[in-house]
Amino acid sequence: MTFDYLQFQSEDAIATITLNRPDQRNALNRVLRSEFKEVLDSRLDSIKVAVITGAGPSFCAGMDLKEPVGHGEGKDQWSFFKQLYNCNTIFIAALNGPVVGAGITLASACDLAIAEPTATFALPQITHGIYGGVAAAMLHLSIPKKVVAEMALTGLPISPERAASLGLINRVSAPGECRNEAMRLAKRIAGFDQGALDTAKYVIQNVPDDDASREAALKEVKLGQFLSRPLPEDRVIETRFNQQEEEEK
Repeated sequence: MTFDYLQFQSEDAIATITLNRPDQRNALNRVLRSEFKEVLDSRLDSIKVAVITGAGPSFCAGMDLKEPVGHGEGKDQWSFFKQLYNCNTIFIAALNGPVVGAGITLASACDLAIAEPTATFALPQITHGIYGGVAAAMLHLSIPKKVVAEMALTGLPISPERAASLGLINRVSAPGECRNEAMRLAKRIAGFDQGALDTAKYVIQNVPDDDASREAALKEVKLGQFLSRPLPEDRVIETRFNQQEEEEK
């Protein structure tokens, strides 16, 4: 299948997914989202790592505001991003330029992100008289609430350096190097066992933030232990929760 607004390339266990609407700064119209969903549905079975980037000087300008908003549009958008977030494949965002609105949602749904020095981050929907609820909801997974409020209520961009300090991205690359850095990470990750990667992604996404809940959750998934193939006992790192439990017996 040939896509109109998406480029998909794969070699071995690594894929590159390129948003390909450079004249519209890679805005996510319905056709592009549908094509991306086709990739998620049927093209990633043998792919361990996928690098997502944009054609031209922008990563993604958000949703295409030229398209009329239909009934259930927000639900459809959230369903797409949720599918991406829950996919077993490890996604690395190579943010080659400005990341705007739903572009931030896309980057937040990825497991890792590397940005060019030109990759500013903004939620400008408020300047168009709307609230970017889908983008803000996913952003809450990555950065503090007050920062989300600042971005959503002012529409002002933040720098890639600040995005890195907040944990929205992993780091800022040298100019022109974010795709190469993302690919180097992809090659390293793709060399690891699929079961280990599946477990790591599941635990990273599902272990709670607060200490008590985290320790309770890690009682079920010991650090350093695969869910499907337990390691020898001398290679299992016990959690503090389990150590306390043994001491109380």
